[in-house]
Amino acid sequence: MDKLFAICIFISCFCAKLNAGEDAVPPIMSEVNAKSEEHKFIPTNEWQVIPEGQGIPRGLHVRIDMQTGLKEAKLLEEENDETTANTSSALISTGAVEDGEEVEAELNHSEIKEALKKIKNDAKDTSEEKTGGSFRTYDQIKEEMKQVEQSIKTEYEIVKELVAKYKSLEDDSERQYILNDLEFYVHQYDNAQDFVKMGGFKDVVLPALNSTSKDLRSSAAFLLGSACQSNPKAQIAAIEIGSLPHLIRLVSLDLNPEVRNRALYAISSIVRNFPLAQKALVQHGGMTAFADIFLTDSANLIKLQLKIVTLLGDIILEKDMAAQRLRDHQTDESSESTSSDAEKDMLVEKLRQYEAAGVEKVLVEQSFCRLLPRLLKSIRKEDDKQTRREDMSSVQGRPFREEHDVVEKVLQAMLILTRSCKTEFQSFRSQIQTLGERYHKLKSLEEADVSSKADQDSIDLYYSKIHDMCQKLWAELELERDEL
Repeated sequence: MDKLFAICIFISCFCAKLNAGEDAVPPIMSEVNAKSEEHKFIPTNEWQVIPEGQGIPRGLHVRIDMQTGLKEAKLLEEENDETTANTSSALISTGAVEDGEEVEAELNHSEIKEALKKIKNDAKDTSEEKTGGSFRTYDQIKEEMKQVEQSIKTEYEIVKELVAKYKSLEDDSERQYILNDLEFYVHQYDNAQDFVKMGGFKDVVLPALNSTSKDLRSSAAFLLGSACQSNPKAQIAAIEIGSLPHLIRLVSLDLNPEVRNRALYAISSIVRNFPLAQKALVQHGGMTAFADIFLTDSANLIKLQLKIVTLLGDIILEKDMAAQRLRDHQTDESSESTSSDAEKDMLVEKLRQYEAAGVEKVLVEQSFCRLLPRLLKSIRKEDDKQTRREDMSSVQGRPFREEHDVVEKVLQAMLILTRSCKTEFQSFRSQIQTLGERYHKLKSLEEADVSSKADQDSIDLYYSKIHDMCQKLWAELELERDEL
């Protein structure tokens, strides 16, 4: 009993001693802490290996080699100091990472919740800003679409506004701009017809053709020619408003070369493939006016004369082609359908209109058989070194001399008119022969140049074509001489 009492007293004293010194650090732990303090990790700007089990301060840049397991750390870059200050509380200590132990985050639960709330609020604010700035409501979009629809105009409306604006203006320079704009639109088939229906020929073109301003006359003639080109309804309208007499006067008498050329362009657009317009051209003295232009020996008129030659040749060629189609139609055994009969009737009527126009007959009466070959007199009879050098350059792909263009167009017209002008052309046989010899030389140079090139099929034998025309015309004139 006494022994048991003594044991109880000993235990009580020991517990009291423990309670009195519960805050004291055990000797073993003190030694561990001292050792840890001695080997504390001091980070620098260079990568350092983290010893196994070593703790590191917060806010360091840590990397781990996934193959070797080696861990390294260093201080964050200076330019990221602000980022480091904002995010250092989210970094973790790697000192406790060993043997798969869990990593404890420095952020507690309440801090994480606050951070998430801030992210949501920022996203909401940004969304509201975008809705107010970049995104539009349905009503806003609908209103903007209405404005767009109101701003879109059809070409018909544009032409109509230009016509109205032209009538309201008095300044010639502003009117010229409008005529140029209208010329752009009337190239389109329907726009040209709309322009006619709006009174454009009568209220815009015709007054401008009679203007004292050469720029207005030039632009009006160009506009009329563009509107009538391959557009039968516009061609008819141009005849009905009486435009041909005004255009013939401009071609004959206007002092401005551009006005004369554009007036001839308008005439050409009106009368091509339109025998009734060709008849009107003859009736208004167009052929007489053209003949007078050929009587004037002026280098400034060469281009205008060539344009007239081309137009007259094309008019005669139209008639010949219509006659050939009718002959082909009559010899075609399969042309027994209703549509074929209608086509035959159309060709017969068209030929009747060509005969009524009598363009070829008037050309002979106006001495074109004598006037046309006169253009060949401007061609030099002998080649000098300079011309031969220029011609050889043209064979190599450089621009041809204007002289060759004159020869080509005159020969084409003479071949077309040979049946009506053989007698008059006889006096130019020697000149045709000389031209043939010159172009035979150029043809040889051209063929030699072409044979040295790989892609021969795509090359146009220009001199060869002119040489062949000389030969053909000479053969027809020789036949006529033998018959005589």
